[in-house]
Amino acid sequence: MTEPSLLTVSHLQKKYGDHQVLKDISFDLKKSEVLTIIGPSGGGKSTLLRCVNLLEQPTSGQIKFHQENVLDSGFNQNRYRAKVGMVFQQFNLFSNKNVLQNCMIGQELVLKRSAEQARKIAIANLEKVGMAPYRNAKPRQLSGGQQQRVAIARAVCMDPDILLFDEPTSALDPEMVGDVLASMKRLAQSGLTMMIVTHEMAFAKSVSDQIIFMSQGVITEQGTPQQLFEKTQTPELTKFLQHFRQEAI
Repeated sequence: MTEPSLLTVSHLQKKYGDHQVLKDISFDLKKSEVLTIIGPSGGGKSTLLRCVNLLEQPTSGQIKFHQENVLDSGFNQNRYRAKVGMVFQQFNLFSNKNVLQNCMIGQELVLKRSAEQARKIAIANLEKVGMAPYRNAKPRQLSGGQQQRVAIARAVCMDPDILLFDEPTSALDPEMVGDVLASMKRLAQSGLTMMIVTHEMAFAKSVSDQIIFMSQGVITEQGTPQQLFEKTQTPELTKFLQHFRQEAI
């Protein structure tokens, strides 16, 4: 028997006035899968993520989580948001709290964990991203790459069913990108279900179970990394990948 999808997006649309950003988007995501979304800037990738975690309300369509439509009236959207974490381009750490406190506060306030339990989980997740030695540092004392790894640890501390990444390396200097991508790859290998918007093509090829190519608000191609990188079907994707061909291969 086939395992049901953890997340099913069906015919999703998003409009801002007369401007349609997302046009009939549909895909499935199973537990422990990594889905990567690639495509040119302005194609709707980040808007899709923001609709999935309800930072933006879709104009129409369905988002089913564990077979329930989260857009139905009466559905507990706060409970859903608590199970769908997000890591942004900017790190959004609390500047007045140290690394450990940043990773504890959500656990204590939202998940109602004790300080002792929250601390234990925070340290374990900081170790996963190589930031445990910096647990007492304030964000201003860290590089951008270090801050992003703390932000990833903080998101994982909340035990999300799905973790969304919106171009998590785009604000980083090139020499910082590798450590963040390595941390994300370890999380993927641990079985965490992930949706990632990225321009890092080699990373996308190595870590993804499926890849979506979005352009002008539609899914132009969708498939395995091998299908998209080696058996390109459309001129749009071929043109897009030409910029990354050496890196991706």
